[in-house]
Amino acid sequence: MNVNSLKYLFFEGLKNVIKNKLMALASIGVLTACLLAVGCSILVTGNINNMVVYVGEQSTMVAFLKNDVEQADVDCLIDSIESNDSVKDAEYVSKEQALLNYSKRVNSDSAIKTLSEENILPASVNVHIKDMAKVDDVVQIAQNSSLVEHVSVPTNVTNMIKELGRTVGWFGTAVVLALILTSLVIISNTIRATVFARRREIAIMKQVGATDNFVRLPFLVEGMAIGVISAIVAFVMIFVGYEAISVILTENSSAFLKSMFSSWIRFGSVGLLVVFGFLFGGILAGVAGSLISVRKYLSV
Repeated sequence: MNVNSLKYLFFEGLKNVIKNKLMALASIGVLTACLLAVGCSILVTGNINNMVVYVGEQSTMVAFLKNDVEQADVDCLIDSIESNDSVKDAEYVSKEQALLNYSKRVNSDSAIKTLSEENILPASVNVHIKDMAKVDDVVQIAQNSSLVEHVSVPTNVTNMIKELGRTVGWFGTAVVLALILTSLVIISNTIRATVFARRREIAIMKQVGATDNFVRLPFLVEGMAIGVISAIVAFVMIFVGYEAISVILTENSSAFLKSMFSSWIRFGSVGLLVVFGFLFGGILAGVAGSLISVRKYLSV
């Protein structure tokens, strides 16, 4: 097949999109909806995972220190804890600072006076964890130190975050896979209806000696064109919708929700991945649907 033939078949495939505009619009609508469903599922799952991590970071593991520890030894302990990849940072809290923090939390002059006379509050190292699912590794580091008297971990929060992280991961993966499979079935059936409506055209081309590739190529180009158009439409829609939701959540939320939404995925950071993912998925679905659908009518 020479260059002129390829050029002819390429433009013929593009013309078919316009010529069969009703079926093309149906295919574009279905494919756009499928791309949007998959894209939204991935973004929602990613944001929930980020929020789970954020909530985990607000939980603090406290390593209470023994009396009369040397500052140099404490610094070594902090360095050892911060060397773990799951740790965001570790902060030393002296006995004096612990008393000051306590006085800010309680409203009892007698209790504060008693503690001021004899400060029994221990010094500690407050550890902020990036991944609460791996908090056990950090606890082990603290417990192995001769400086540490006791380690306090928010067990309920830790277990909840571990379970929620697993649930979100499995559920998100299952939903995305189900949507992809459903999308392929719907797209294939939609394009099959397009090809069925032109089965006589295919039969005539075969009768006059056209090869399978000659018949197939315009449909492949048509499927690619439908995929590209669907990807562009889906990208514009998800961009506008996502940005609108981001504005609503960040501008009309309480201070706590605003702090949580600081972990919200910015569309600018994933925009290129989304557009290339949509283009790849749209073209792949369009081409696969065309190949599957036209195959039946080539054996004339």
